[in-house]
Amino acid sequence: MKKIVVLTGSPHHPGTSERLADAFIKGATEAGNEVYRFDAGRRINEFSMIQLEDNHPGQEIEVEPDDIIKQEVMPKLLDADIVVLVSSLYYYGVNAALKAVIDRFYNYNHELHGGKKAITLISGYGQEDAFASLKLYFKQLLNYMRWDQVGSVLTADSWNEKKLAQHAQEAYELGKAIK
Repeated sequence: MKKIVVLTGSPHHPGTSERLADAFIKGATEAGNEVYRFDAGRRINEFSMIQLEDNHPGQEIEVEPDDIIKQEVMPKLLDADIVVLVSSLYYYGVNAALKAVIDRFYNYNHELHGGKKAITLISGYGQEDAFASLKLYFKQLLNYMRWDQVGSVLTADSWNEKKLAQHAQEAYELGKAIK
């Protein structure tokens, strides 16, 4: 059994990235894994963005609020075997709410580095080349965190219900394969 944290960013309900997350979680739970999900896009009023305070020139420290990220998300994330990052394409990048959660990793960098696996689930409208910067962002983030990417689903054609259903099935199978 693996401990999996799923972080989503879209405020759309129901939305295409939410469908990918739902399908993945269904497969992962059917395979006997423990799954925690945080829908940042729908809970944005429960946490704040990163706030830094200069301690010494060139060294910042995070002013860590006592909010849901600190109280609930980070303990689950620190304990996770697998992190699933779910975003729809927003102006060639990651959802703002998901990015705000990722920015909060700052205070936990040393504890989060290495030892985790990662999966990305991405949806949106457009051709695959429109996703290049988002895919690069996730690649660089995962390299920095030293997390091994073990899976990905890219739904560039999420407007097409038939293709979205096929991609949701891919996400389900990806979750189901985790043992």
